[in-house]
Amino acid sequence: MAKFKFSESIKEGVHKQLKELEGEWEGTAKTWFEPGVIGDESKMTGKIRSILGGRFIIHEYTGSMQGKTLEGITIYGFDCMRGVYQSVWVDSFHMGTAIMHSESSFGSEKLNVMGYYDTNEQGTEKWGWRSELDIIDNNNIVLTAYNVTPNGEEAKATEISYKRK
Repeated sequence: MAKFKFSESIKEGVHKQLKELEGEWEGTAKTWFEPGVIGDESKMTGKIRSILGGRFIIHEYTGSMQGKTLEGITIYGFDCMRGVYQSVWVDSFHMGTAIMHSESSFGSEKLNVMGYYDTNEQGTEKWGWRSELDIIDNNNIVLTAYNVTPNGEEAKATEISYKRK
C-alpha cells in the first residue's frame, strides 16, 4: 500500500488542493426527492476553512429547504496512511441526529466518498450516499450527492453550485 507524506501533500498534493478551497462561497442548492424532478431549489452560502494545520477542511453552510432553514457541516480530509479521502457530515435536514462517515476508494483522483444510512424501516438494507466535489476552477466548485440503493442504483439527490464570493 502506498503511503503519502503529509509534509509533501500540503506543499503540492491533495492537502494543498483542499486548502485552496478556503473562502466564502455562494450559490444555488438543488434537491431531488425523486429521479429527474427537482423538489427544491434555493440559495446557499458556505464557508470553507482549513483546520488542524491543513490536515482537514471544514465546510459550514446555510440555506433553506422547502422554506425552512437548513444548516450543515462537513469535514473533508485525505488519509495519507491509507490513500483515501474521508468525510463526516451532519445537517439539519437530511441527517436527523446521525453523523455520516464516508470514504473513497483507494487511489481516487478526486474527492468522491461513499457513506451509508438507515431508512428507519425494519429489516431493510442500508442505502448509500455518494458525495463528490468537482473543482471547476479556482472560483467555481460543485458538490453533488447521489442516493444509492442497496442494489447499487444511483439517483442524484443534491447539488450545490458555488461561486467564490
